[in-house]
Amino acid sequence: MKYMGHKGKMLPVLGQILLHYANGAQRIADPFCGSAAVSWFLAENTDKEVVSGDIQSFAVARARAVIERTEAFDPTPMIKHWFSVAKCIVENVASHFPNNLRSIEPNLTEPSRIKQVVLQSRKFCKDVLPVVFADFEGAWPISKAYGGYYYSPAQALVFDALRQSLPTDTAKRKVALAALVEAVSRAAAAPGHTAQPFQPTESSAKYIIEAWSRDPWKLVQDAIKEIAGRSAITTGKGHVGDFKKTISRLSEGDLVFADPPYSGVHYSRFYHALETVTRGAEFEPEGRGRYPSIEDRPSSTFSQKSNAKKAAQELLTTCSSKRATLVLTFPTAGASNGLDASDFMELGGSLFSTIRVEEVQTDFSTLGGNKKHRAARRVCSESIICFVP
Repeated sequence: MKYMGHKGKMLPVLGQILLHYANGAQRIADPFCGSAAVSWFLAENTDKEVVSGDIQSFAVARARAVIERTEAFDPTPMIKHWFSVAKCIVENVASHFPNNLRSIEPNLTEPSRIKQVVLQSRKFCKDVLPVVFADFEGAWPISKAYGGYYYSPAQALVFDALRQSLPTDTAKRKVALAALVEAVSRAAAAPGHTAQPFQPTESSAKYIIEAWSRDPWKLVQDAIKEIAGRSAITTGKGHVGDFKKTISRLSEGDLVFADPPYSGVHYSRFYHALETVTRGAEFEPEGRGRYPSIEDRPSSTFSQKSNAKKAAQELLTTCSSKRATLVLTFPTAGASNGLDASDFMELGGSLFSTIRVEEVQTDFSTLGGNKKHRAARRVCSESIICFVP
């Protein structure tokens, strides 16, 4: 999944450190679970209860799909039934048009006409589809907010239909929703994440054509197969909330893995499409990015430069009061929220008996980059800081 600061690449080193400190714990908390890569790793490789939390509901949905299930399963029957129901929804909507889905899916064979095609698609999703949707039950947030922008009208309709028809079985529904989040992330016609869609210019035409040509059914199916094949050794628990809520479930001797936000911009701006498909509720989009209102987007004090240091202190104090071991990752040389790894070490010096640090070279997303000022990915040094009570 496209995710800023994704820790999957660090697992060869980070994973071994976490496994070492997990030995004496009964539970492991991942209070900023994000892409869920670390939560999944811990659930699959330890017999500890993994407690995953995040202020963004899509992140917790991703974590729950694996950590709350102790058996892998063959998803083929589930896919067949789910897709059958969703395709009926798509066909019922398409039947309102004389040429069926051909009236909904734009012709993207000519890059020179991309601006006209995109603008027509946006108008179609804004003015025509809502009139048709009025004859049907259910919410259509992807089509209404993002159709013609991040997704073609047909892609958006498929994602809405799949969201409406999620399986009723609890465990399978979690897997299906996590797969849908993954597909929405991979299909987005946006540079890096979903902060803003590609604009219909000649230079961006090929990127829009490429993204709008991706098959949403296949993206979801591939994601389901990967997620359904994974499972936890011990049943864990995921919940939406701040880090204090997650860590409150721990006892003395437990382990916390913390990868707090390092951006000076709230992460919710970049992942609002994933949050929308997770929540499944319609909203009135705002701005070029088609965001929900700022009141409806989760925000972290770690992304407020004036409060980031206080948030860091609160995280360290919360772990110390539980007498939990904390393994924390953060850019060594500093981040746009004003913090760097040395700030955490300084703040934790009086709270923990031992602090150990290991640096690894990694790269991270710059949210699509641009040709003038930054590349799409940047190499950086990341510190893995171990705070031991």
